[in-house]
Amino acid sequence: MMSNSTIRALQRWRQPGVLFVLMTAALLAVPVLAHAAEGEEAKPPLIPPLTGPESAQTYMQAVWVIIIFVIMLAVLYPTAWKNVLAGLKKREDRIRGDIAEAEAARAKAEAALRDYTKQLSDAEMRVRDIMAKASADAEKLGQSIRMQAQNESEEIKERATREIEAAKDQAVREVYEQGATLATSVAEKILRRSINPDDQRDLVERALNQMQELQR
Repeated sequence: MMSNSTIRALQRWRQPGVLFVLMTAALLAVPVLAHAAEGEEAKPPLIPPLTGPESAQTYMQAVWVIIIFVIMLAVLYPTAWKNVLAGLKKREDRIRGDIAEAEAARAKAEAALRDYTKQLSDAEMRVRDIMAKASADAEKLGQSIRMQAQNESEEIKERATREIEAAKDQAVREVYEQGATLATSVAEKILRRSINPDDQRDLVERALNQMQELQR
């Protein structure tokens, strides 16, 4: 693809001053080419003198070259040259359009990248919030479980203590009842008869045996 400076340089060829310079250069180059073709070693002057048939012929050739150039320029300018310039202008417009599209695509890509970066940052923040909430919930749940276990343990301990105390009280009452029953029985037997020391020992042993049997 051509650069903008090349396109502008080609467009300047349409100016009359440039055409005049080209025609002058062609006029000056004809004598030089003619003398070079004849094999002369000496360099001719830029504008040879108007003397002799060769000089007149050279100038006539230069004039015909200028005339042919002007005719070709007049013929080609409305058609070929304008088409060339139009093609260059079209290419320039296409290049500018491509550049504009590239800039738009770059801006769109940068916007998409910024949006993606923002979404990623938001997602990271949401993940951190979720993790923090999950950690707080886990800590709260663990504390609740510990408190519940501690309360249940205290309840079990208190219930066991109450049961032990109740069983103890029941055992004491049973012992008291058994003792009272035995004492009443012994007293009843004593009142029925007089006892000697052997009978007293026998009664005591019987009472002890009855207490042991009741405890079983």
